[in-house]
Amino acid sequence: MTREIFMTRRRLSAWFALAFLVIVGVSTADAQLPKQGSYSGTFGAQGEGTLHELGPGHIFFVGGFNGVFMNEESGGFLDRTQVICPGINDIVDGLSQGLQGYCIATDEDGDKAFAKWAGIDDTPNVGGGDFEWIGGTGKYEGITGSNRFHYAGIGTTLAYSVTWEGEWELP
Repeated sequence: MTREIFMTRRRLSAWFALAFLVIVGVSTADAQLPKQGSYSGTFGAQGEGTLHELGPGHIFFVGGFNGVFMNEESGGFLDRTQVICPGINDIVDGLSQGLQGYCIATDEDGDKAFAKWAGIDDTPNVGGGDFEWIGGTGKYEGITGSNRFHYAGIGTTLAYSVTWEGEWELP
């Protein structure tokens, strides 16, 4: 075999290998985020903010909750994303009467999904509500979906375990 034939075959092999990797890489990226789905998982959150006393038994909280969402399905929708949820809470006689705000979930690629939420306490420091996906950036652009959350405070700390479950859809 002449050197020219050997080099030509080597270049062709390299091109085929590169084309294969590109095709497999694109297929894998597309397979990682379908156009719709359902999910459930836990958002481990830490509350931080300012409490304003408005009278006996009436407190108004302005701040937020920060942490990480862990999908029950490893590698599933938004698994291991940083979550920041700015919000407010109107607390009367130890019960949240008007807990609301937004969440920003940021994945490892820097893409973001935005949600709007609202809830109330069932008992002191335990409750839930609804949230909806209202948009995003990158792979989450145009995301929509209805969801539920349920939270429970951890002792007398500002740490919370928050379960999320619901559905999402991309355009």
